[in-house]
Amino acid sequence: MKKTVLVVIMTAAVIMNAAASRKKNENVLPGVQKTFTLNEQNRELGYQITGDGTVVFVFDPALYKIADTDHVYVEGSFNGWKKGTDEAWSMTKYRRNVWTLTKSAAEVRIPGNSGFPEFKFYIFVKSSKYAKEPQAVSKIPGYQMATNNLVLFPGDDPAVVVANTATADCVKKLSDFDLSDPAQAAVLANVRQVPGTTMLWRGYHPYKKSRAQYDTEQPRLELVKKLLETNGIKSIITLSGDEKPSEAAGESISPYEQAIIDAGNELFIDTSYNTVYYHSAEADFGNMMQQIVRFIDSHPGPYYIHCRLGTDRTGVTSAVLAAFCGADWQDIAADYQKTNEMGIKEFRDYRLLQYSFEQMLGKPVADVQNLQHELAAHFVDGGYLTQEEFAGLVKRLTGTIE
Repeated sequence: MKKTVLVVIMTAAVIMNAAASRKKNENVLPGVQKTFTLNEQNRELGYQITGDGTVVFVFDPALYKIADTDHVYVEGSFNGWKKGTDEAWSMTKYRRNVWTLTKSAAEVRIPGNSGFPEFKFYIFVKSSKYAKEPQAVSKIPGYQMATNNLVLFPGDDPAVVVANTATADCVKKLSDFDLSDPAQAAVLANVRQVPGTTMLWRGYHPYKKSRAQYDTEQPRLELVKKLLETNGIKSIITLSGDEKPSEAAGESISPYEQAIIDAGNELFIDTSYNTVYYHSAEADFGNMMQQIVRFIDSHPGPYYIHCRLGTDRTGVTSAVLAAFCGADWQDIAADYQKTNEMGIKEFRDYRLLQYSFEQMLGKPVADVQNLQHELAAHFVDGGYLTQEEFAGLVKRLTGTIE
């Protein structure tokens, strides 16, 4: 009797383990094909990885319920989201009205907000003068985010995307925050001290409304204004240009910030998402960092750096300044992702920041021996900064000199 019970228990355990294994493997990467063959899965995902290291993009008009397809382009994080203007990403008919385009893995491995390559199809239809840009149709978990298709390579984990998507889809209400708790107030305002520094803060725009549809927006702006004073900010670096407040939208510059502006202690720079992430090794980004460093070296601290949301332009530039001051990559990446906690239906994975850093460093972050020295060398050797300017910046941001 005991033996029978034991067999039953063992059999049940095997069944449960098998079920768990099946559930675990629901989010698995599509098999790498030796040579491309059209199948249901790659038509749904919109791509197929092949044995020679190439990516075959696949567009099936029937899945998107689009008839009379005349021309199709692939647009994505890897080509700057060019909408039907980049002939290098033009697809050709394969068969049965299915369109394909083959690219090398190196051309595609450029992440979007999800941390993985993202793409959509841009379709011209014979019967319409307007192009179509349909959202992802795949229902396979882990291969889409914010209406975009994702490309995952061997070694990538779709479960990471599933978890990130849950965060990305979260919208927090004001009632979700206990504003009597300074930590929660900081999350709402997206204002925090930059790792490795004692004199640099980063965060949300002090007066421009970017998410007016949420009940958190006005309280968020009021908190940012308050935290400028609380943290004794004396100089501000604005990365979204010199935008004027809109009275109609209920926007206003606080007397505290206005005094900073009147004293000549606010720097206005107008940069872009593409510059900070995809062209960080080029002159525009190098010259911008030169402006920021020279501004800090010649203006009083503490300092506050921001763009609109405090996510992309702020995220990259403050990460560079953190590295200059000796912060390690793990702390920088963790700080970067804290912005996701605001709950405004925006998401950025640290892999996007990592891509920006690796362009500047010329190698994987994992191969960097001394992030501070190697990143500084990029800007010094490129002629953007001198050793004296770099040393002065570190002293100011770490509070060694005012």
